[in-house]
Amino acid sequence: MTSRFEKIREDILKQDPLKLMIKLSLPLVVLNFVHLIYNLTDTFWLGRLGRTAVSSPTLSWPVFGTIMSLGMGFGVAGFAFISQYQGSGDFKKAQKAMGNLFTLFLIFSIIAGITGFILTPSILKAMRIPPDTFNNTVIYLRIMFASIPFSFLGFAFSFALRALGDTRTPTVINVFGMLLNVILDPLLIYGLWIFPKMGVMGAALATAFSNFLASILALMLFLTGKLGIKIHLSDLKPDLKLSMSIITKGLPASIGQSLNSLGFVFLVSIISKFGSVAVAAYSIGDRVIQLIFTISDAINQALGSILGQNLGMKNFSRVKESIKKAVLLNAAVISFFAIFIYLARTELISAFIKDPQVILEGKNYIEKFIVAMPFFGIFGVYSSLAMVSGRTAEGMILGLVRLWVLRIPMAYYFGKLFGTSGVWIGMNISNIVACLIAYLWYLRGTWKKTLIQ
Repeated sequence: MTSRFEKIREDILKQDPLKLMIKLSLPLVVLNFVHLIYNLTDTFWLGRLGRTAVSSPTLSWPVFGTIMSLGMGFGVAGFAFISQYQGSGDFKKAQKAMGNLFTLFLIFSIIAGITGFILTPSILKAMRIPPDTFNNTVIYLRIMFASIPFSFLGFAFSFALRALGDTRTPTVINVFGMLLNVILDPLLIYGLWIFPKMGVMGAALATAFSNFLASILALMLFLTGKLGIKIHLSDLKPDLKLSMSIITKGLPASIGQSLNSLGFVFLVSIISKFGSVAVAAYSIGDRVIQLIFTISDAINQALGSILGQNLGMKNFSRVKESIKKAVLLNAAVISFFAIFIYLARTELISAFIKDPQVILEGKNYIEKFIVAMPFFGIFGVYSSLAMVSGRTAEGMILGLVRLWVLRIPMAYYFGKLFGTSGVWIGMNISNIVACLIAYLWYLRGTWKKTLIQ
């Protein structure tokens, strides 16, 4: 471990947490916005081929996303171990944790990729995918499963460097991959320049090839040591005790993410009972609001780097200071943009659709939901602490309570009483109550029981 990462560690342990959060989160904000642009571009090019083509990625995501969620839990646990070892100054163990995370991701992704590739037709039949989109969806999902090891290699790279406090390098690599994907999409989908026309297959291949190149670039940086840290083959050899610890701590995070994904399916089904206007209003309103949460997510990811290393040093007073400033930063940033969204709510909804009923309901959604937006960001602060401290089971419970105990029942109950306004109010109240519960968990102090001794 070179002086570069030792300098980053020193900053994380001593620099003002607010300034540090802003510095570390800015590259992640860029990454999140580029990701949004990439998603819109992918949808745009496939949309020009028709509804069956544009449906394939959407129909594939519940399956692929579930597998990704399961794997990401290991990344959360690996992040906690790496950051705490780094903060404690035990650089050899931090490097060993990185190597074990890479190996676990590789093993899991190969098993998931082979299994998913074989079972794709059966899974899609069980989902009752429409016949006119079935073949394209099989092609798309199989290519995604075949390339999943490269996706997970990229995730391991990002988790490891963020745990060390480097958010800029993974952002550069990921932005490179997404921009390459944006360039390749029209070439492979429509057969431009020297490429044959491949339609949906072209979109999948563009994503797979971009992930491959970005992952190979990341791997070369690690193996050559050009980043200031070099992974050796001995680091990749599984340490049974450490690997089992990562798996044990990662499983609750994996289960929590998967159940949360499933929970949103139930939430959409509740909204769907009120018709296509309500669904469209929610879809568009949520997309507008997610623009703000990309900033909040970046702040909370940056916070994770700070918390992990300070927990490794048992510097609990600095952890508390960082939490306090993260809460204030989230509240200030979200409130500022929330006011703008509220004032421009008609124009923002109208930019996506011209249907007057959807615009009216979209405005209603924003008006009802906007009050709770800062609480959603603050909940993310405490959730980040739970995960990076290694209290992943407690973090899972907090997330499940927010969605399954509060949001879904409240949306259903208030929806029956007050229609769509009741659904939006129920969602609003659930964020406020969940935030208060998370704060009470924080006061208990179980996060002080760190992973390393």
